Amino acid sequence: MISYFMKRYAMSEKGAINLKKAIFSHIFVNLTKLFAPMIAFMFLFQYIGILKGIESYNFTPLHYVILIIVMMIVMFLVARWDYVRLYTNVYNESANSRIDLAERLKKLPLSYFGKRDLTDLAETMMNDMTLYETIFSHAVPQIYATTVSTSVIALMLIIYNPKLAFAALWVIPVSLLIIFLSKKSQKKIVQSWIDDNRKVFDDLQEKIEQIEQIKSYNLEERMLNDFFTKLNMSTKQKTKGEAAAGIFTGIATAVLKLGIISVAVIGVNMLMAGEISVLVYITFLMLTTSIYLPIEGIITFMSMIIMLDAVVGRIKEIKTMPIQEGKKHMEIKNYDIEFKDVYFGYDNYSVINGVSFIAKQGEITALIGSSGSGKTTLTKLAARFWDIDRGKILIGTEDISKVEPETLLKNFSIVFQDVILFNSSIKDNIKIGKKDATDDEIVRAAKIARCYDFINKMPEGIDTIIGENGQRLSGGERQRISIARAVLKDAPIILLDEATASLDVENESLIQEALSELIKEKTVIVIAHRLRTIRNANKIVLLNAGKIEAIGTDSELCKSSEFYRAMLEISNIR
Repeated sequence: MISYFMKRYAMSEKGAINLKKAIFSHIFVNLTKLFAPMIAFMFLFQYIGILKGIESYNFTPLHYVILIIVMMIVMFLVARWDYVRLYTNVYNESANSRIDLAERLKKLPLSYFGKRDLTDLAETMMNDMTLYETIFSHAVPQIYATTVSTSVIALMLIIYNPKLAFAALWVIPVSLLIIFLSKKSQKKIVQSWIDDNRKVFDDLQEKIEQIEQIKSYNLEERMLNDFFTKLNMSTKQKTKGEAAAGIFTGIATAVLKLGIISVAVIGVNMLMAGEISVLVYITFLMLTTSIYLPIEGIITFMSMIIMLDAVVGRIKEIKTMPIQEGKKHMEIKNYDIEFKDVYFGYDNYSVINGVSFIAKQGEITALIGSSGSGKTTLTKLAARFWDIDRGKILIGTEDISKVEPETLLKNFSIVFQDVILFNSSIKDNIKIGKKDATDDEIVRAAKIARCYDFINKMPEGIDTIIGENGQRLSGGERQRISIARAVLKDAPIILLDEATASLDVENESLIQEALSELIKEKTVIVIAHRLRTIRNANKIVLLNAGKIEAIGTDSELCKSSEFYRAMLEISNIR
């Protein structure tokens, strides 16, 4: 049962065990609902017996009051026990599932995120998990528990009086059959609503991110209308789903109520024929009403169960994706990075085709080539953001495919062209490079990165909040903050991806000074479109369509590579 729950609902082992416990406790809750008809039965049995001159137990009204109080206390304790087992455990499992998903996302290669929409992932992490909580706390344990408790009660009724039991029970499979037959159409509507809802959130995020362009081209009204169109489609699908669920639920519940009528009619006939007593007749009517209550609950939540399949499917997709794993310790003799006949591609599109070269420690290795030649891809493969298809990438003698990415990245400082900053203080943004850094270390890194001067002019200095993605800073300032991070981390391998490509001359000069401090005695791989910035590199790797066109120093390539000379000509460098 535990393995079934884990597979069926994408649960952890602990969550599956807790679900089993919740089902068990909820069975008791369902059975305690029989206490009221049982006490009513005792009362009727005693007083109808008195009227007919049949002696039975002699309970006074006080005894019945005490029984009712005891019944209420027992029902309260069982319900409280069930609540803790059900809701507390469900919410803990939901929280653990979110953490597990986050941990898995951290270990997935970047190629996965390239195939998935980030809004979609956020929806899975938040809204889907919230829905998961609701369904599991209100439907799943109840369905299993009701199945067991109803089966127990049904068996007791059949043993006691098969004819009346059939009159009471025939409506249950008919009601469930109606819900089952409607499952396919409901599932289709639910999936359409989920897809439309995703489009709404995706569209909203896109428009917020592009608000500058929307305003600059006076597209506000058109974009707003487009958003409302998608929102209306989502609302219509939701309404359609609710209506379909309501219709089928209403029909199934109405059929269920027919059981009371059938018990009443058949019971009267049996009573008149002398097959049963009045007491048995009344008891069956009361039990029939009680047995239908949990069944009605199941029918009400069936639409949620249908939605569960879609939710669990999305969670399973993440949980079953192969993650990047490896050893947590590296035995590094040096920090040379060697690419050995490396191949890599996305789906059926080949990006890197048999690349081999060594970026030596203490040297600057420059990657150049036209856009799409594979420069950035090679740097990301070196950091194991993606796993290669064939070949090897070694750091020293360590094959990076056998090293856990988190362990590997401790050896890297990376400065990207597109800087990502967080909506926190400048200090916190720089500290990303080294979480336990002191204020003195942060200030030193800021000075080396040539950003201390503009930091001092900020309202609160290094504690100034810089807004989402550093919106209160200029492009050059943001880039220098990212270099300060790399300086503070002081890793032995430096990857510089177009670090100065979009900057003005003044900022480029400041950043070049900062970079000269950063790269001393390190293994440096640098990407640059401005060829004048890499002509002094120890090694230049010229890429063309994912292959190496030529390797050498600037002077060597000027002599041997026509392609390199053509690039210099285009860049107006003689």
